[in-house]
Amino acid sequence: MIKVSWFVAICLVATLGCTSVDNKHAKKISVPLNTSLFTLVDPVISEQELYALTTSQQQTFLKFYRSKIAKGYLPHEVVKQFILNNLSNFTYYGKTYTASKAMSDNSGNCMSLAVLTTAFSRLAGVEMDYRKMHSLPLYEKHGNVILSSSHVQSLLYDPSFIPEENYIYLNRPAIVVDYFPQEDNLLSKTINSNRFLAMYYINKAAEFYIENDFNYSFAYAKEAYQIDGDSASAMNLLALLHKKKGDEVSAERLYLAAIESTDTNISVLDNYVNLLKSQNRFDKAQKIKKQIESIYDPNPYHWLEKAQLARYQNEYADAERFYRKVIKLAPYVKQAYLELHEVYLLQGKKHQAIATLQQSLLWLHEPKQKKKYKKQLYQLSQAI
Repeated sequence: MIKVSWFVAICLVATLGCTSVDNKHAKKISVPLNTSLFTLVDPVISEQELYALTTSQQQTFLKFYRSKIAKGYLPHEVVKQFILNNLSNFTYYGKTYTASKAMSDNSGNCMSLAVLTTAFSRLAGVEMDYRKMHSLPLYEKHGNVILSSSHVQSLLYDPSFIPEENYIYLNRPAIVVDYFPQEDNLLSKTINSNRFLAMYYINKAAEFYIENDFNYSFAYAKEAYQIDGDSASAMNLLALLHKKKGDEVSAERLYLAAIESTDTNISVLDNYVNLLKSQNRFDKAQKIKKQIESIYDPNPYHWLEKAQLARYQNEYADAERFYRKVIKLAPYVKQAYLELHEVYLLQGKKHQAIATLQQSLLWLHEPKQKKKYKKQLYQLSQAI
């Protein structure tokens, strides 16, 4: 099963990455792309086009902005208020739009809404970044391709902040824009505007990929890779595209480069394993599978994704291992207990299923859900 990291609706936006690159990778040489495999298409949407708003849209925002500023609000506060007041009925349709189209249609996926937030922030002169969150992923299946989402918050910086001398500030004061905050979300890395732009191009490339428009997919993935040469998501998608066109040598080079990048992405390793298996290189594939399990990835949701995929493929032993890894990393992720107990039941392991369900009760706080699983636990115990 091919896995493509994508950033469908779960919150404001999504992707991978961080703002800094260590010295080991600072002078990294990009993997040459086999452009001869793909037909030249129209240029990708430029950064200017992406964030452009129509004259009417600008006037709507600026009228609101000026009235609030006159009342003493700060610019970053006004941007958030405008979004909350005017886009409360925003429809989270799974397409990645430009700022102008997202505002005119009042719809788009979470990446579209992040693009629109950026457009307003730029009009108001508000500096901003994005913060990656570890969160429960969502999935879409298209043929043999599984798209998984992530979660990013927008950070709108306070323009009135003046740092005092002799003080060290870990973070600049900022307002967080997060449309779907969840209690299980964990803070991760800060992402700058360049990496966010690369995320947009990866999103578009993924959309074209599932539509089998590989020429446009290549154009957008290539643009993302040029902006962020350390993006494992970009290299992963480019590898899949080269493999589609029969160039498995270039695909492997891209997988290996992605594995060496600072941008941890388990999907890359999974796809590389699939490539090796298709070439009957089973010993190498087994080594990479072991490498996956030895990776220290603090994001429990990456392992939850692997557990769910293994379960989907009826690889119950692998699923068990990955669910237990989730529980060890983050015992509060109740979904891991509930799904692991189901995996045990599929194998007829009722005692393990009961023990796992009992563990889950410590983390179930919603009364109806807790009552449901207590009843199931009683029924399981009586059946033994």
